Amino acid sequence: MKFISSLFGRMFIGAWLTAILMVFLAVYITHFREFGDPRQKDRWEGAELFREITDNLRISRRHGPEHFHHWLERLPADFQKRIYALDHSGHELLNRPIPQSMAPLIAALNFRNREEHALVDKKPTIGFFVPQRGGDSLRVVFIAGRSKEELLVRFLLNNFWPILVLATLASGLACYFLARYLSKPLDNLRVASRRVAAGDLGYRVTPVLKGHSLELGELAADFDSMTAQLQESMAEQRRLIKDVSHELRSPLARLQVALGIARQKNVGALDPELDKIGKAADYLEDIIADILSLPVNSNDDRPLDDVVEVNSLLQALTEELQDEAQAQGVQFALRQGEREFLVATRGSSLTAALENILRNSIKYSPRGSAVELTVTAQPEQRCRIQVIDAGSGVPETELEAIFRPFYRTDEARTRESGGFGLGLAIAQRTVVQHGGVITAFNPKHAGLGISIELPLLDDAF
Repeated sequence: MKFISSLFGRMFIGAWLTAILMVFLAVYITHFREFGDPRQKDRWEGAELFREITDNLRISRRHGPEHFHHWLERLPADFQKRIYALDHSGHELLNRPIPQSMAPLIAALNFRNREEHALVDKKPTIGFFVPQRGGDSLRVVFIAGRSKEELLVRFLLNNFWPILVLATLASGLACYFLARYLSKPLDNLRVASRRVAAGDLGYRVTPVLKGHSLELGELAADFDSMTAQLQESMAEQRRLIKDVSHELRSPLARLQVALGIARQKNVGALDPELDKIGKAADYLEDIIADILSLPVNSNDDRPLDDVVEVNSLLQALTEELQDEAQAQGVQFALRQGEREFLVATRGSSLTAALENILRNSIKYSPRGSAVELTVTAQPEQRCRIQVIDAGSGVPETELEAIFRPFYRTDEARTRESGGFGLGLAIAQRTVVQHGGVITAFNPKHAGLGISIELPLLDDAF
């Protein structure tokens, strides 16, 4: 059903059926005249009967019309219906009425015209004039074949399977390449739109559609122009955010200095207000740091020139965050893999991404719960890291959206619980730059799960 509902399937089946119909029509047109032309003797039916007629006509010249009459009476009824014989007085030998459509053919037979071809009721018919001894004569009309419609049906029935097989194979092959040629550009556009939707704004479809029709070329050019403008707009947006963040650091630094001076004056009545100011300044500092860690361009071609072992990295991170987790009343449950998992990385980028995910898990887990960490081997030289917290989870419709910058769910909009929506966006970009995939899911028991798959280095590394 999926094949039939696709554009390729509809074009292929429609063109194929049309081609088969055209083949049958071509067969009909090709043989139309041959079936209806009485001069095509190789198309006559009953060649043996025709020879019998001519042989008995020769005998009747010596023995008279009685011989032919006697021979005609002994024929089966089906053959008698196809032969009419008239004596010199125009009397039919078997006393049968003469079809009206046969009269012109009989009238045309005489001493000068001893053989005539015509169509009688659309059937190939041949007439003979045979002189007899004593001045007598015999006119014989033989309906040599069936009508062209009957012959066409018989031809198709007798050659049905060869025609069907040849028409199916030939037209199917031609229509397949035609449908592929027409639908391939649309497939390329679909792939391009999906890549752009996934964030690959540098992908261009014009080189792929080079050589196709003018309309498709213009469509590809418009698509590339749209993605180029979108890429430039998003890059400008990121630059603007970074520039603003850089500008905010200077007044923030002065605010931190002023706050330190105010605390040194040791005015006890102002301590609550100073603590609020300090907390707001720290929050603003965290936002600026995360914004500046976002890349300006989605493509980062810097090489992965370092190596890290996943089990050891997670062990070190859980030990480092142990005090923070205990302060929240949360524990870590780490299940490491059975062997080493070596992953190519760059500096501390992967470490920062995993640390961000673990901090989110601690933040959203209630007291007395545990954050589960699991490392498992996957096919094709990959490993999977799963981090599952015990929080309230995320709606299924927002599992992909939480990786967008500055996105926060309805249940996590406050500063205390929801952050500012950059941690998972940074983690996603980091994992993608490492050749991996990061996804979110809701486990059956509770909380939110983050799954990270990373390519492993060769064991012989």
